Amino acid sequence: MKKAGLIIGLVAVCVIGYFIYLSDTSSESETVPVITVMDILHATDLQAGIKQAVIENDSEALATWMEKAAHVGEQAGLAANDMAYLNSQRAIDYVKFNAKRSLFNDEFEERYYALEEIDSLKEAYPEAKDLFPKVDALIEKRDQIILQIADTFSPGQSPTEAELDEARTLWQQRYRQQAENPS
Repeated sequence: MKKAGLIIGLVAVCVIGYFIYLSDTSSESETVPVITVMDILHATDLQAGIKQAVIENDSEALATWMEKAAHVGEQAGLAANDMAYLNSQRAIDYVKFNAKRSLFNDEFEERYYALEEIDSLKEAYPEAKDLFPKVDALIEKRDQIILQIADTFSPGQSPTEAELDEARTLWQQRYRQQAENPS
């Protein structure tokens, strides 16, 4: 009986030792990167550099920024498939697509507050086509507000073009005040 207990105890120690060995070797070989591919591609400095490269249509600058992204990925210890993606045309297309959408947003905001048309902007940035209904709704809402302001200048009558111009000017002044004094 004692021999059977001794053998079972010895087998149990061996099994436990084996599992401890496996857990130690697996934890050594699996390092978790500090950042992800998306963290790298959405880094503020990278996005700003890519936007500038897109504005200037500078493929060399774009390649330089993507090399920097790959270098960060290497330093972070990203997996081989993540590094392959960072060095791929798909990653370049992805950052260019996002840069163009961001440029659309920037230019839309300028035109929105300047009361300028956006049709040419839509043509220039088809990458943002899913945003078009939202920007159209914003413009419609803005124009309704301007019309309501103009209506206060001519109660009971349709506003004249001069009153509409005055309402547009007032709306723009309010925007500038809000931009200067955000609360």
